[in-house]
Amino acid sequence: MTFKYKVLSIDGGGIRGIIPAMILAEIENRTGKRIHEMFDLIAGTSTGGIIALGLTMPSEQDNKQAKYYAKDLVELYKQEGNTIFKKNESFIEKCVEQRLREVLEFLHLPFAEIDELLSAKYLSEGRETVLNKYFGDTPIKEALTEVFITSYDTAFRLPVFFTSKRHKIQGRCFHKVYEGFTMKQAAMATSAAPTFFEPHKVLFSESLSKEIEKESNGYHKDDHYSLVDGGVFANNPTSLAVMEAIINTKIRDGEVEKEDRLELEDILVVSLGTGSLTRKYAYDQAKKWGLVKWINPLINILMDGTNESVAVQLEQLLAKHQYYRFQGMLDQNKGNDDMDDATPQNISNLEELAVDIINKERQKLEELCQML
Repeated sequence: MTFKYKVLSIDGGGIRGIIPAMILAEIENRTGKRIHEMFDLIAGTSTGGIIALGLTMPSEQDNKQAKYYAKDLVELYKQEGNTIFKKNESFIEKCVEQRLREVLEFLHLPFAEIDELLSAKYLSEGRETVLNKYFGDTPIKEALTEVFITSYDTAFRLPVFFTSKRHKIQGRCFHKVYEGFTMKQAAMATSAAPTFFEPHKVLFSESLSKEIEKESNGYHKDDHYSLVDGGVFANNPTSLAVMEAIINTKIRDGEVEKEDRLELEDILVVSLGTGSLTRKYAYDQAKKWGLVKWINPLINILMDGTNESVAVQLEQLLAKHQYYRFQGMLDQNKGNDDMDDATPQNISNLEELAVDIINKERQKLEELCQML
């Protein structure tokens, strides 16, 4: 069966991005095609956004071909994980940490790492070094197929979508940005997970500043975005990607012939997860939690909740031959829930889980590859 439009969407999940990267490498291997050649729109959140950008990054030797194969992005996680997740440690915090540890031990209370309470867990410099190595200053508008990368602005209090297609900024509800932004900026923004990394500051061009001020009737006079991980509202961006595909043709409605307009049934959707979370938070444990103890579990729960709810809705909305979701269950033996566990053992476990998904979904994967 053929479709007018093909969408690829990749969930967030930190180091667990190795799972969808391996599945995509399998698809490239089976089809003999590059991912950017098979899809019309590639959406991604956080680690999924980095993968989406990597798959559409043009090569210096041939700007019509992607610089990276999906297997190259598997190596990103294996080789660069420890650089990305580089601990944020300072001398002052270490001194305070020691005193806090002594007080908590005296009071027989559990200890929490002081750096995780006072500042982001990881330095942004390591992540920026890696993303600069992979993307340099490549403009996002040069992506080989349309990309849709999620982030959220903490000052404007609205979603900001990085795209490779020119759009008008849309008023108070959200912004779509294109001109003057780079792949690295989009990757840094979409992966700035709260508590793990500080927000990523992205300066406006002069023309964008004027446009934003005009759209907000002078309310916003800032010269930059303060962006965090799109996972705070769309860790699974698949439904957004589907709507974006349809909206694009609706916007151009006056220019598009009737037979070329896109309807829901015209879209093939491939959605890749980074593992369903299985860590349990028992009632007797959670009922005793306060603000500090809820922080990390809450982020975990919110992101996983959006993943699964979007997946369930699309599974019911779209026809079986139209929607392909590849997801696996995490556990301590096949990759844990943590987004930042870049230890060799966990990397190996995540690779094993990806291989299990590929083997268990072999028939579905083959069917998909035939359509691609």
